[in-house]
Amino acid sequence: MQALHRSKYCTSVDNVTAPSVLPKNIYVQKVGENAPKGAVTGRCVTESYEQAVAECESKVRQIVAECKRMNIKYTDPHFDLDDQDYCLNSLTATADPDPNASEPDDQTVTYDVTQKATSTGGPIYWGNVQPASSDQNSVAADVPACARRVGWIFDEPQFFRPKGANVKAMRQGAEGDCWFISSLGSLCVDEEVPHLIEKICPATCRDEKVGVYGFVFSRDGEWISEIIDDKLYLKAPDYDDCSDDRRSVWDSSHSRLAPEVSRKLWRRTFQSNSDALFYASCAHPQETWVPLIEKAFAKAHGDFNAIDGGWPGEGVEDLTGGITQEIVSDDIYDKDLMWTEGLLQVNKHFLFGAGTREYGHPDPSELGRQGIEDGHAYSVLRAVEYEGVRLLMVKNPWGETEWNGKWSDGSKEWTPDAIKKLDYKFGNDGIFWMPFDDFLERFVQFWRTRLFSHEWLVSQHWTTVQVPWSGDYNDTSFEFAIAESTHTVIVLSQLDSRYFMGLSGQYAFTMAFRVHRSDETEYIVRGYSSGDRSAVAEVALEKGKYEVKLQIQGFRDSTLPKVEDVVKQNWLSRRDKLIRIGMSYDLAHAKGQIEDADKKADNLSAAVAAPISNDPPPTAQQAPITVQSVDSEPLGGGYDAAGDPASIAPADPPVEKPLEPWNAPLVVGLRVFCHNTSAVINVKTVKPDTVETKGRLDIDDAEKDAVAHAESVEKKVQKA
Repeated sequence: MQALHRSKYCTSVDNVTAPSVLPKNIYVQKVGENAPKGAVTGRCVTESYEQAVAECESKVRQIVAECKRMNIKYTDPHFDLDDQDYCLNSLTATADPDPNASEPDDQTVTYDVTQKATSTGGPIYWGNVQPASSDQNSVAADVPACARRVGWIFDEPQFFRPKGANVKAMRQGAEGDCWFISSLGSLCVDEEVPHLIEKICPATCRDEKVGVYGFVFSRDGEWISEIIDDKLYLKAPDYDDCSDDRRSVWDSSHSRLAPEVSRKLWRRTFQSNSDALFYASCAHPQETWVPLIEKAFAKAHGDFNAIDGGWPGEGVEDLTGGITQEIVSDDIYDKDLMWTEGLLQVNKHFLFGAGTREYGHPDPSELGRQGIEDGHAYSVLRAVEYEGVRLLMVKNPWGETEWNGKWSDGSKEWTPDAIKKLDYKFGNDGIFWMPFDDFLERFVQFWRTRLFSHEWLVSQHWTTVQVPWSGDYNDTSFEFAIAESTHTVIVLSQLDSRYFMGLSGQYAFTMAFRVHRSDETEYIVRGYSSGDRSAVAEVALEKGKYEVKLQIQGFRDSTLPKVEDVVKQNWLSRRDKLIRIGMSYDLAHAKGQIEDADKKADNLSAAVAAPISNDPPPTAQQAPITVQSVDSEPLGGGYDAAGDPASIAPADPPVEKPLEPWNAPLVVGLRVFCHNTSAVINVKTVKPDTVETKGRLDIDDAEKDAVAHAESVEKKVQKA
């Protein structure tokens, strides 16, 4: 046990390795065996998606065949909603636990390991929970009361209504995932890019009678598949399980009914159709796609807590495989250009989301924000110009509470001609129109997600870097080559830590980069953080070789639990959860293999002249490295040869070695999207003493001139 929870997450500065949590196992080894070596070439952006759908279809076929043989409906053994602790709660650790205490101390403080979204303008948390409904039949609760199957809850359940997914169908529930629900809403307006919702839930990946549903999501540059059963959480308990005042009030008001009739009426009132659901739901009483997608997304990330709060732009990325750039309203240089080349392209080349910040007042109406909620995420559905007025159609994921200024429902601006030409109907459904100028005033940030069609190819390469305390440009950089001039989208990413909530440790990171022509000092473009996990730049590049210099800043929060503390406090009490999340952590970090420099193949020069190959490239997964800690002995126990969990045996105390006070290894990946051509990416590592100091500083860095002057003087002295 000591070897398991010792600081495998920590590594020495001179020996950077991809961190891991669990003992070595066959699954991580398989990732390494099938990983590409040397330079990584591009592939069509649709290839990973098609592979994930095929895998999802195969899983569903096997489950359906099994259930029919056994004459049972499908029950997911890996995400059983009846186990609320597993499905609702992320891994946590308590502060300074008493090792001699037999029971947890009621006064112990539990670390909050949920990472909140932040921005350059201060903390913003897009995780507002919809206020309690005023419906007299609704039952307020902090946690779900029970879980039931779709066929038990709904009278005539339909995954989609005959006309398919509609943005009006969506309602956020008790989960603080407005960022995700608003992202889902962005996919529901079919124009130039139809059927985006159907892409993540293919009709071939579900059997509603058996109760099995398959979905695909984008994670760390690859598509993954996820399988769930049809159980959903309800607000109200069964009649016989209700032990609070609701039961006594109900019995007294229905005393004239026979007991069995009273029970059936209870179920009809509190546990039937969409209004009974605890989390997200469809507005139509019989439609089910919204709660099932939300459940699959929660399972993919480990639990419902893991999807509480986030960036709307990242939600759209997860659902489309697109790339998002954050836009701060106050920073827009040319609003006309943003309108014509940006927002007017919504649902064609881009999807848009928007967010408001917290103003520190409980009543938005008193501050004149006219129905726009604080700290909340919205979807942009349409952009039009009507008689010289720029208008945006916006969706509140709550399904209610709307803008009440100009062009709001029922306002004087709505003439019969406007209603007809904009094809609009008034209603309290959370959908409203507002002028572009008002939109920029009310929403401090919005997110533009570029969608990629089959004409785009993507190359990606992952590695592990040691992030310096100074936040300087890293000794490691990426190189890539393109064989012809093209439009590119360049993305520097860290792993999505939402998939291993509780094991993120005390460090958080922001990223930026510069793109140079190889061996040139002047940069072409810079990319800055867009959300929590990526930095993005979009630029047209000519044929040639380029270098991407990385600037990553780390921030240490000592109030968060260390990874080893989370492992120590959960390895017995929540063993299954630790293995599940630890496996997700290890497989993701296995991407960060660092190759021996002597074995790297320098294929960049050849890539510039070589034509694009039609041969299928290797998988983009990167090989794992040996993840033994620098301060621990070999692990005692773990996974056996077949990959099944085995008992974790205590090991002898390891020999202590001094660690660096600042120790922040990070797995990072570069993706280069090219239109109608491909890039070849490699990793470049240089020794610090071979780098010119001035090359490390940005041109607008306050110390740039002083360093350049000092180096100039040094060169003159050397010549003399």
